[in-house]
Amino acid sequence: MSFPSHAVIVTAAGSSERFKQSGTKLQKKEFVLIDDRSVLYHAVEPFMQTPQLKAVIVTYAPDYLEETEAALDNLMFAFPVPLLLVEGGQTRQQSVLKALEQLSFMELAIDYVAIHDGARPWVSPELIINTLATATVFGGAAPALIIHDALKKIDEHGCISQHVIRDGIVAIQTPQVFRFPLILDAHRKASGAKKTYVDDTEIFSDFGGMIAICEGLLENRKLTTFADLNISVTKVANQKDEV
Repeated sequence: MSFPSHAVIVTAAGSSERFKQSGTKLQKKEFVLIDDRSVLYHAVEPFMQTPQLKAVIVTYAPDYLEETEAALDNLMFAFPVPLLLVEGGQTRQQSVLKALEQLSFMELAIDYVAIHDGARPWVSPELIINTLATATVFGGAAPALIIHDALKKIDEHGCISQHVIRDGIVAIQTPQVFRFPLILDAHRKASGAKKTYVDDTEIFSDFGGMIAICEGLLENRKLTTFADLNISVTKVANQKDEV
């Protein structure tokens, strides 16, 4: 395939409250070390291996600029691609819009943008490339996993109130890839909507975009609690031992 010109936004401006409460006390999850590199470093570095990458934008939480720079280490200057830090907003949606506006200001003539969670350190270059390839056909794409567990809806008392039919239900991961002008326009419109959006695919589809899915990776899990980190490290270590 002819590889599309693209940029990457990695979101790391959240508070990590659930992660801190589950074990690390004060440390944001993006700054935790795995194999002597931060979670954020692992989340960003695979994107540097994709052809036609024009820029990387990392959003950071207010008062965490120096920590974010330290977490990225040599990625800040080791590649010819510009890596910029943008202070995030009060919500993830606001942070992504600020990053998109920064890309627009840079006038890089990019066709696509990938948006990735800074707390997903196990993303692979192959997953990035497959998602980009899918987006070039449909305009938007996201990796997804089939759900094998039974799904239930619970009421305010914590009791099962509804048995959810699993057919056609998937778990969406990141990176989510979109045609840049379309996702920028969708985010601008969404900023004035009286709705709380779950992720960028919802914003894109709400304003006319089409999103196809490609096969996700089981290990590409998002770190939400400290237990997630322990599970992920153990799984990857076991996979390395089997090779």
